[in-house]
Amino acid sequence: MVVSFPGVCNRVGEPAEFAKLATPMGMGYDSESMPSQETCKREIESLHAFFVNWYTGTAETDNRVERALSPDFEMVTPDGTRKEYDAVIEGIRRNYKAYKPGNFEIEIRNVETRYAQDELRVVRYEEWQETPSEKTGRLSTVLFEAAADAPGGVVWRDLHETWLTD
Repeated sequence: MVVSFPGVCNRVGEPAEFAKLATPMGMGYDSESMPSQETCKREIESLHAFFVNWYTGTAETDNRVERALSPDFEMVTPDGTRKEYDAVIEGIRRNYKAYKPGNFEIEIRNVETRYAQDELRVVRYEEWQETPSEKTGRLSTVLFEAAADAPGGVVWRDLHETWLTD
């Protein structure tokens, strides 16, 4: 696929800075430092599998989440509340073993790249949580940054969630 920008020549042999133009949906510049969509998808699925285990008390207590989130991580919850790293970590710790095993599930759907450039990738996905009393959905948009020392090779820098209906 060739993407053209008015006033910019996209022919083979053009200066390297033109090759770095990133476009929506993750097309365009790609480098070894850019996290792939598959890497980000695996991290989303892995962290949420950890959450299921954590909230049902079957996870070992480790710092998996602390290592996955950037120290300057911030999220916006579905109700519009802004939470920084420390508040998010405290909330997760406080809810250890909140459910009995088998009474809490998370399903991740429709993972898609919205934008990618250099060491960053913006990914949107649906998160569906189910307990015996309710099923809720969130549309989540996350900004990932490549980080070799993070559990999934990327850190979560920003997360914005919005409620979904069935």
